This record gives sequence, C-alpha cells and structure tokens, in this order.
Amino acid sequence: MKGKLFRKSEFGTGISDLTLRGIIGKRKNRLPGNRQRPVKLELLPSASQGACSSRKVCIYIGSEPDQYRAERVLLWSILKHRNVNRHYEIFIMKDLQGFDRKKWKTGFTAYRYAIPQFAGFQGLAIYNDVDQIYLRDPADLLEVDMHGAAILAVESRDTSVMLLDCEPLSGVWSAAAVHEAPQHSIHTFMLRRARAKHLISDLPGQWNARDHEYNDNSSSLLHYTILHTQPWRPFPQDLRYRENLQGLPWFTLEEEADAKCFAPLWKSSPGRPYTDMQDFFEVSTDEAPDEFPDNSGRITA
Repeated sequence: MKGKLFRKSEFGTGISDLTLRGIIGKRKNRLPGNRQRPVKLELLPSASQGACSSRKVCIYIGSEPDQYRAERVLLWSILKHRNVNRHYEIFIMKDLQGFDRKKWKTGFTAYRYAIPQFAGFQGLAIYNDVDQIYLRDPADLLEVDMHGAAILAVESRDTSVMLLDCEPLSGVWSAAAVHEAPQHSIHTFMLRRARAKHLISDLPGQWNARDHEYNDNSSSLLHYTILHTQPWRPFPQDLRYRENLQGLPWFTLEEEADAKCFAPLWKSSPGRPYTDMQDFFEVSTDEAPDEFPDNSGRITA
C-alpha cells in the first residue's frame, strides 16, 4: 500500500522531475494578490457580418505572472477558432486579492471555485487552466447537454476544464467557500460540496485531452497538464523539463500569434516585452490593428 501511495500518476510530477528549489517549495511563498477583480477581455461580434443573437460566451482563465507565454497562446487559440458573429468575454484570474495561496499547487489553484460569484450566480461559464489551447470554437462547449448538472468536468473530478451553470452553485461554490476550505485539500473539499447536492457530472473527454490523450482528429482542447513537459517551460528553476511529444500544436499557435503581432510588444514602447495582460490593457494605443486590443481590452472581428 505504501508504494501505491507514493507512485506518480500518469499526469503527475515526481521528485525526480524537480530541482532542489522545486522540492523545498520556495516558489510557493507568494505575495498577496493585488487585483480586486479578474481582468476582462472582450471579443466583439463582427458588425460587417451581422451580430449573432446567441448568448455571450464567458470564459474564465486561471493564470499567474510566470505563465504569460501560455496565457498569450491560449488567448490566441480562442481568437483563432471563435465564431466572429458571437460576443466573447474572457476573464483572466490572476493575483487576486483576498485569497491565501500559500498552500496552493499553483498561483491560481482555487480561483475556479469563485467563478459562480464572479459571474453574479447567473448564466453559463467555462473555466480553463492557463496551460491549455483550444482546437475548435469554445462556444461549442456551451452546447454540451448538462443533463441537469451544474458542473461538467472530466471524470467528475478533474476541474482543470469545466462548464458551469452558475445559478445552482449559489451557496455551494464562492469566494467564501474557498476561504473555509482546508487549503491543502481544497479540490476534495469543493468537489464534496458539489457531490452532496448531486451537481456534478462528466464532461466529454474531447474537451480536456491531457497530453498523450490528444488526438488530432477528435480533440477540441489540448491540456498540457504534465508540468515538467509543458512546451513553454515556465519554471526552469523548479522543474527538470523534458520534451513534450504533443508540443507542436502549441508552438504552431505561438508562431501564428507572433506573425500576427498579437500583443507581443507594447505599441508605445516597441522594445518592451509583453509580460502582463492587465498592464497591457492600461497602455494607450493609437490606430490599433484589428487583432491588437485597445486599452479597453476589446478586440473587434
């Protein structure tokens, strides 16, 4: 039994994959968050083609400053595959105030459980970890039959991608519930609350294809969940990185984003690298091209 407890899962990271700093967990000594609310980015419907009357597509992304490359590529994948006649609202949850993140595995681990509150306990919302890319329109996820559930997640336990019906989650998942939860086992605690009310069911696997589960013919979303093989290698001081055999789709998207000048540099200071979406939105831009956000965080089709 002891050997089984310490065996690394197929998607896990073991001691041999960590540097000394990674083993002692120095990176988890995080400063308190400095943002009052998630950063909002809007993808507006195309006026030339006639706005679609369909409901808005609301996507919440859990992120942290060192994941700026992954954040940018995920946003580009949404921009690339979206329906230009629909209205998308994307919320970047990063460095938020009021959360104790010392025992979180990542800098954004538990923000996902406050999404119903961020959404005013209304409507449908999609959640994504930042280490993912879309391979088709995320709006298609809203058409998945929830069969009366309020939460869809792979195997009813992996919350890295979720479709949420926010109204039934009032009193179940919120910022207050995150604060009440034991931070070392927060996923177990929050899932137990949802299961007690029979609110959670399975999400089709195509919407969370984790690393080697990826199939280029059927996967709708590719999730680079194995930390020590993430193609952009965000934490070289903590992880001993290895090649990811499914890395090509990610690098292809990054090359496309570079070719289109999708927010890689500050327009007003051309040598300054893109590192933070919030700061980028606060920079005034003149005559921004179609695929370059203005200072309001809006992109037109």
